[in-house]
Amino acid sequence: MTVSKIHSVVLAIAVAMVLPTAPRRGALAQSRHHAAHDRSLVMTDKGPVRGTLAQDHRGFLGIPYAAPPTGELRWKAPAPHAAWTTALDASLFGPTCAQPITVLTYNNSEDCLYLNIYSPNTPRRLLPVMVWIHGGSFVIGSGQWTDGSMLAVKGQVVVVTINYRLGPFGFLTDKVLDDENPHHVSGNYGLLDQQAALKWVKRNIARFGGNPARVTIFGESAGGISVALQMIAPGAAGLFGRAINESGPGFLQPIALAQKQGDKLIATLGCRDASDVIACMRSKPTNEVLGALPASALPASALPTNPKDGALWFPVVDGFVLPLGPDEAFKSGRFRRVPVINGSNHDEGRLYASGQSIDEDGYSATIRSRFDKNAKRVMEEYPLRAYPTPIQAWATIFTDAFFSCPVRRTTRLLAPQTSVYAYEFEDPKAPETMVRHNGLEMGAYHGVEVPYVFPTASYFKHGAAVKWPAQLKLSEQMISYWTRFAASGHPDGTSPKWSPYRNAQDQVLSFAPGNISYRSGFAKDHHCAFWDSLQMQRLISGRLRLSHFE
Repeated sequence: MTVSKIHSVVLAIAVAMVLPTAPRRGALAQSRHHAAHDRSLVMTDKGPVRGTLAQDHRGFLGIPYAAPPTGELRWKAPAPHAAWTTALDASLFGPTCAQPITVLTYNNSEDCLYLNIYSPNTPRRLLPVMVWIHGGSFVIGSGQWTDGSMLAVKGQVVVVTINYRLGPFGFLTDKVLDDENPHHVSGNYGLLDQQAALKWVKRNIARFGGNPARVTIFGESAGGISVALQMIAPGAAGLFGRAINESGPGFLQPIALAQKQGDKLIATLGCRDASDVIACMRSKPTNEVLGALPASALPASALPTNPKDGALWFPVVDGFVLPLGPDEAFKSGRFRRVPVINGSNHDEGRLYASGQSIDEDGYSATIRSRFDKNAKRVMEEYPLRAYPTPIQAWATIFTDAFFSCPVRRTTRLLAPQTSVYAYEFEDPKAPETMVRHNGLEMGAYHGVEVPYVFPTASYFKHGAAVKWPAQLKLSEQMISYWTRFAASGHPDGTSPKWSPYRNAQDQVLSFAPGNISYRSGFAKDHHCAFWDSLQMQRLISGRLRLSHFE
């Protein structure tokens, strides 16, 4: 994929999740003794922060939750931030974590461990807390992508959005890093950042009107994968009580492959023969590290089967931060048995197919390159004659194989052990933010449910928003389900009643404008019996290596 195409893809997704405008970071604010009389001033455990007051909510942006992971702290677990005494101006987002492409006007930096808080203006009690973990395939994105103010007001919750380290800074695994670590592991720094943010929330959120005993983590795609992994990670114990996973299939990078990739990065940086390999690596400028191994997480290069297709920066099972993968954990019951909302979108794969051109010959070649010895079976299951175009056939395969059926599999593993509420988002006319080059109707593509949960004014201003009456109503209903779940662990109080998933009934709640209802044909629609027979979870986590724009 050319650089110009990469920029267009990233920019389109950024517009889909466009940011609110914030004023420039100004001088530090007044001292802490005004906090009792000024609702824009809050004392944290490290020092005072001054946010902004709107008519219906308060906002506190760019609060550091850990020390900058720079210099000697690069490729180490997050460390505590130093205290401050003068009030920090929390009216502007902190820098986004270093990533390969600057989107819009982001200020990318390794000094990026910041969070943002949105709370209703005059809560009469401590409110449920919802901590959003952004997507971006673990290589792009930030907490800025979603403005939580309207969700906070409509749902009467405190919303927290966070940054975490990305790409090689967040997920580099190598034995030289293992050797300096007290637990003899490396990688998963981004997951540790998420835990550090949750620990900050537990210590401080009551001062912002949130209840630390009622914390929900929720995220989409890579953020959804993170939610699933934090349900397993020992370091997240006691930090949340509910979980919402939007389109987050539980895929990981095999650790052996990750270590080979780490070796390649070290060699590319010219550090393999240095007297102190780690010191050499830490001396390299940010952009040099980012550019050493370009990430493969782009829609048009999905599912590379060869390392030349690019690097994959994903979490790994390391035996400490992550003792086992989702499939094994959920099968064996070795996970945090919190209530879960788990679901996917009806047309996930159309995002990835939107920039591709595939004819009949290209369709066969694509299937053979992605599925190898199973290619014939896949083409028999999805014959071209059943679809208007080859690109729609490929988009359907992508949806079913890498989202719908793996997500359903997770639901079925969880259901006997905890309350899990299954859904499918199905707005066929959801707002389109991608530039289509092949005439493919986007439908309910990957990530498009996010504006229904975060219906901020900025979405409307840029035209990438839910705007028709039935869509606005659907957004209100989804917000009600999500926030009531955060409050009680049960998404009740909205019609129709959403009951826990039962494997025997195999019903999911369909979210469509004007028609929220149960569907029992999900598995048939998405060919799940076929994909389960191919053991796609094992294939994707191994040789195929999932790579997409999370």
